[in-house]
Amino acid sequence: MSEKYIATPDEIVRAKWPHEIFLINLVFNHILVFASTFGVFSTFPLMVLIVPFTSFAITGYILFKARTIAASDETVFVKAHWALAHKRNSHFMWLLIVACCVMAGGLWLSSAMGWSKIATIALLGGVGLLPFMVSLLILIVLGNDAVHQAKSSKLPKGAVTSNSATTA
Repeated sequence: MSEKYIATPDEIVRAKWPHEIFLINLVFNHILVFASTFGVFSTFPLMVLIVPFTSFAITGYILFKARTIAASDETVFVKAHWALAHKRNSHFMWLLIVACCVMAGGLWLSSAMGWSKIATIALLGGVGLLPFMVSLLILIVLGNDAVHQAKSSKLPKGAVTSNSATTA
């Protein structure tokens, strides 16, 4: 269970920020932008690459900023939320790398073996995209919970220190 922290409104805003950026990447970029670029895939096939490039940029920003916050004199509350975002973001980056490799490998395998369009879509959708999208939905739920914890002035589980938290 998370412990209550006496946070100022400014600290709450700074603690919510990494989770909100992470959710923007997940919801806006990976769901809305992907759906819109996938709709024009037959006309502009390389447009789909906007999604992973944007995602790596946002993910890189969160990882860099989390390291900067960890080395700063920021409060424990803000550092703990940036550390949580850093951890989830690192897992998401590896998930994205694996999904991109599976998709690229599937496209290569499909063209090398001369598979039909339907077999290629089944392979890429079932092996590449489906596990990624399920993980994406789980991360969205976890991200929303982290925003709620930050709004409620709660330290993330595992980040509690005895001299910085007070039980409520």
